[in-house]
Amino acid sequence: MFKKKFIPLLTLVIIFSCFKKSEGLRQTDMQFLVNQVLSIHAQYNTIDDDISTRIYKSYVESLDYGKYYFYQSDIKDFSKYELLFDDFIAANDYRAVFEIFALYKIRTDEAMVIFDELMKENYDFTRDESILVDREKVPYASDRNDMKERWRKNVKLQLLNYVSSGKSVKEGKQKLEKKYRLMKKRIDEIDEEKLLGMFMNSIAAALDPHTNYLSSEEHQDFKISMELKLEGIGVRLRSEDGFVMVESVINDKIVAVAQNSGEPVDVIDMELRDVVKLIRGEKGTEVKLTVLRDVEKADKPSRMIIPIIREEIALQDSDAESHIEVMKKGDKTYKIGYIKLPSFYEDPDTGKSSSGDVKDLLAKLTDEKVNVVVLDLRGNPGGLLTEAVDIAGLFIEQGPVLQLVRKNTPPRIYYDNDPEIYYRGPLVVLIDTFSASASEILAGAIKDYKRGLIVGSGNTFGKGTVQSYNVLQNNLGAIKITTHIFYQPGGTSNQLSGISPDLNVPDLSAIWEMSENETKYPLKWEKIESAEFKKYKHVNDNVIKSLSKSSNSRTNKGEYSELRKKISDYRTKLKNKTISLKEESSKSREEEKALEEKIKNGREKEGIDLKNDLFLREAFNIGTDYYDMIGK
Repeated sequence: MFKKKFIPLLTLVIIFSCFKKSEGLRQTDMQFLVNQVLSIHAQYNTIDDDISTRIYKSYVESLDYGKYYFYQSDIKDFSKYELLFDDFIAANDYRAVFEIFALYKIRTDEAMVIFDELMKENYDFTRDESILVDREKVPYASDRNDMKERWRKNVKLQLLNYVSSGKSVKEGKQKLEKKYRLMKKRIDEIDEEKLLGMFMNSIAAALDPHTNYLSSEEHQDFKISMELKLEGIGVRLRSEDGFVMVESVINDKIVAVAQNSGEPVDVIDMELRDVVKLIRGEKGTEVKLTVLRDVEKADKPSRMIIPIIREEIALQDSDAESHIEVMKKGDKTYKIGYIKLPSFYEDPDTGKSSSGDVKDLLAKLTDEKVNVVVLDLRGNPGGLLTEAVDIAGLFIEQGPVLQLVRKNTPPRIYYDNDPEIYYRGPLVVLIDTFSASASEILAGAIKDYKRGLIVGSGNTFGKGTVQSYNVLQNNLGAIKITTHIFYQPGGTSNQLSGISPDLNVPDLSAIWEMSENETKYPLKWEKIESAEFKKYKHVNDNVIKSLSKSSNSRTNKGEYSELRKKISDYRTKLKNKTISLKEESSKSREEEKALEEKIKNGREKEGIDLKNDLFLREAFNIGTDYYDMIGK
């Protein structure tokens, strides 16, 4: 029995008529998916009223996180469903989901009318006013005037960003019009399958931050990222003003895609994901791209058709790689072996894996007789848990690497059973706030075993949960489900607080104080018993104290002192949740964007750049000090 009456049948007919027949996820699939999630979730067995409230909030936020569409009266009306989603899911009845979405579409139509009105207005960038960017603290609009005012400030902020980048207000308005027309087009293209996928993710998000549903296309993307290969044409694409741009080779604009001798499909204003889906295909098959290319001394772009035979493409940007850096200190010379590990990956078809690659790199560095190995996990978001276990095993004889706990069951312990050590010398592991999940398993094991020194600009992200990836039949995609909380060998978990470094070194990444603890509905944990394992003597309090003293003497002055001040200043700015809409304030925003780009480019750049990467420079200095203490 439902506790509330539903909307009239006529209204429901109108709502359902908005959707074309779905070929993927259907309402009849939803209960099966929910039950599959709950059957293996780390902590939850059922959906109760508390979870129902979370589902309601997650669904409304997925539609209107910025609070630019729904009114206070809408939210008041929707609140009648807040405690009922557990009942609706049990009954396999999703009329409330469609009702909320139907009103959302009406509100987006109304918002476009407001947007068109605002495009005709003039904007005074010398006026001293501000906008609150913390949308959780912004109430929903009370009426149309209130809604129009928040849209006005939003439009002004975006126009100011365009103006600050050198565009005129007219050009900025043209950009915005294209942006919001495309956004509205994407909303109008949401069919029953996409909406149910969105709602399934609202259910998942109500359980924890990492359980989620992936559509068939999203599943393919995830598979590619784990296997580091795809079958396609070997170019990098981006979306700009409705065109798909070929970024890695040349700035061609793709306007149509054809399969072999088939008819070209117009892809202007098509979502980037859908264009990529058309371009990808089986190895050896042909795809024809119709492109517009700017030609020197021509009045307009040249239109041409480019036939391409698809091939298997190795995505090597995420491969582990190594370098050797020679450093001199006084009359001493040191060889530092540096390994950058961007992710934890494996391709079952070829046998290629991150652990295999790191093993080979360690063998090469050992042959080169390096004095110390620096393993860089900065910015590494994780990947396959088993790969983290195998890589940890390269540095220890054998023993437990992590413990998994689920729904009060006894811990499941993952061991390194290989007695061989593939690198025995001094080890320095680099972390930052963007090191997460499998990175934390590896860094945590190295720290518990006292096998190596952990150096970072702060704690790691704090994602201490394990997800099971379940591929669904009938082209329904996949579900990623949080099944366990993982613990380090010593019985503590990095969940929420992360792995803390033995030595702190300033780095620009420390500007962003991010952690699992700040996500919605993170899972909690309690300490468990330590597993039995043998600790090494590579790290102790005296070693850390001595290395910290030497490091601090280098980083308390000069460039490092300036870096610390810059970090402090930007942290203060980021904590300010309001943005000024005066023109001069755009300069500081441009500085922040430039800083983000600097960090991003520094991470993506090949090789070693000790001139600009102050953190890495000091990590290498610590490595040589560490070698002098324990490596002889």
